[in-house]
Formats: sequence, structure tokens, C-alpha cells
Amino acid sequence: MKRETKFDKLLRQAIELIDIASIAKKIVLALLGLFLITFLLVHLGLNLTILRGDGGEWFRAGAYFMGSNWIVKILGFGILGAILAHIALGLFIQFMNWRARPIGYKARIKSKTAFGSKLMIWTGILLGFLIVIHLTHFWFVKHGWSEGRYIVKTERVERALGARQFELYNIFQNAQNEDEQMSAQMEFMALENFVQGSEKLQIIMFPGFGGQRFIADLSKEDIKELRTFLDVPYKADFWAMMHEMFKNIWMVLLYVFFSIVLGFHLAHAIPSGFQTLGLAHSKYTWLVKYAGYGLAAIIATGFAIVPLFIYFFR
Repeated sequence: MKRETKFDKLLRQAIELIDIASIAKKIVLALLGLFLITFLLVHLGLNLTILRGDGGEWFRAGAYFMGSNWIVKILGFGILGAILAHIALGLFIQFMNWRARPIGYKARIKSKTAFGSKLMIWTGILLGFLIVIHLTHFWFVKHGWSEGRYIVKTERVERALGARQFELYNIFQNAQNEDEQMSAQMEFMALENFVQGSEKLQIIMFPGFGGQRFIADLSKEDIKELRTFLDVPYKADFWAMMHEMFKNIWMVLLYVFFSIVLGFHLAHAIPSGFQTLGLAHSKYTWLVKYAGYGLAAIIATGFAIVPLFIYFFR
């Protein structure tokens, strides 16, 4: 038997490290994917509250909480990072596989690779483009990078209004001269006229889930006008934005297509992820496989239902 040289040993160790690194990348990819599926289920749960037909009470309350809670905000950036890492790692692994066999076989041999596995890279790339579109529609508005519709808590408006009225009253009472008194009185009257004359403040107020009340469906101009008088925080009104956007049949079809592509991607990704993590066994592989198909179908159908429901029933 030929004795192993130092060079052969180094070469063997390098190959083993590459193999370990390749497996590690696939494990990380699978873990990121399963984490994102958890996020999809939470996202879907919130979206499905729209089907209640309650004027957005549950949806707005949930979305407002998620937009106000710092833990959820930080988690939101973590989710975006996980999406980017999942896409980048998936592309890297696929390109390395292609590089390992840059020239196809001369004879056409029927591949044993599942059809869903062959589609993974293409559905993943397509989902990447669709996610960018989705972010521009909603996430950009949330962070003030584009305009949309907005919502404020009535409680915050009432509190700020009371505090500002009390402040102006004190300024008026403690004014050193008539000019200060007149200025405070004019601002107080302007504030009263704004509140009494604002259609948004008088009409769009309704009980929300958990006893909250909201002034909703505000434009950027409405927010600017409100904040000239009262410094109150505001959030994106995704309920109003979704109802406005899904009046357009082409946007409905785009998001239904988005849901179908997502379903195809998940149908292979879920069983594949469990297999990569060593959680599949010959005795119950079929169960993992069909459970993955079922979960993928539920997620895809749930996301597709929302734009269709808004278009046809709202």
C-alpha cells in the first residue's frame, strides 16, 4: 500500500474541510429558511384578520403594536437580514454546484433530482424580485422612504391636545404683555378651529381591538397639518394601503402569482430543510414530505386569499 505523503495528507484534509464547510452552509441555509417560515406564519395570521370584515380593528391594532414595539422593530431588521442571507447563501451554493460541473453530460441521463429541487433556484430568484416589490409597497412607507397612508392613536392626540391647551392657557395667564397674550389666544383658537373643523378628527374615529381608538387613513398632508399643531407619533396604515392597492386587478394578480411562486418554493424547501438538519428518516420521510406540501399550500392559499377578498368583497 502506497504511503501517504505530507502533500497527500494536506490535500485530503483540505477536501474534508471543504466538505464540512459545504454541509455547514446547507445547515445554515436550512435554519434560516425554517426561521423565515415561522415569520411567514405570523405575517399570514395578521393578514387573515382582514377577513373578519371589522373595518380593520384587529389588523390595525396588531400592525400598530408591531410598528411601535422596539423588540418587534429590531426583529424586523433581523428578518430582513435573514432574507438577504438566505438568498445570498442559496445563490452561492447553487453557483458552486454549477461550477463543479460547468459542462453538461454528452449523453442525456434522466436525473433522479426532484423536479421541485430543480426549480428551487429559479423560484428563489423570482421571490427575491417579488420581495423587493413588496418592500417598496409597504416596508419603505413604514420607514418614511416613500409615501402611503397613515394612522395615529386617538389617545395620543387627546393627550397632546390637552397638554397643549393647558400650556397655552398658562402662557396666556402669565403673559408679560398684551402681545404674548394675543399670540397665545390666537394659537389656542387656531387649535380649536383645527380640531372642530377637521373631518378626519371628527369622523374617522372608531373603537379598536383592546379598547384602542385610531384616526386612520391619513395622507401625508393630513399628518403634516396635524403635526403643525400637535407633536404626535404616527405609523403606516397598512390596512388602508392594502385596500387602496388591491382595487387594481393587476396588483391582485401580481400578489396571487407571488403566493403561487412562494408555495412552489416552500413545497420543496420544507422537506429539504428537515432532511438537511437530519430530521428525516425512511420511516417518516413521506410524512415530512406531505406535511411540507400541506403547509406550503396553506401559506400560499392564505396569502392569495387576502388580495382576492379585498378586490371582490370590499
